[in-house]
Amino acid sequence: MKYLFLCLLAVSVSFSVSGQHKQIVKARVAPATPYPFSPGVISNGFLFVSGQVGTDPQTGKLVEGGVEAETVQTIKNIKTILEDAGASLDDVVNVTVYLSNMDDFPKMNAIYKQYFKEGSYPARATIGAAKLVFGSSVEMTMTAAMPQKKK
Repeated sequence: MKYLFLCLLAVSVSFSVSGQHKQIVKARVAPATPYPFSPGVISNGFLFVSGQVGTDPQTGKLVEGGVEAETVQTIKNIKTILEDAGASLDDVVNVTVYLSNMDDFPKMNAIYKQYFKEGSYPARATIGAAKLVFGSSVEMTMTAAMPQKKK
């Protein structure tokens, strides 16, 4: 009986895994990157947005103005990916923030909270990192629950 249960469990897991799929989100306006990653991936009702920094989509260069300007541009870049996938910042359930200087936490936080509704902030972790891509001050990843399509 125990072996039958284990066999049924294994078959059940293999069916649920084989039913999973992923859809790559290609941002309409995003800085070109030579790196091997997708801006976003939709899988099983969630949108996973790759790490984004404050690069200007037109020039591909980091915006000037320090952590505040970079935080604004980073969130704008993520917002574009969310919208291209059919989601919005309201759908974000989890955020990871990487700061090259943890002393910038209050500055980043002041900008960050302008983009989310008080009382329904996403879950979040903030991590100090020794060095970020392009010498940026801030990098963010976000995960959004994809909204149900209207019938």
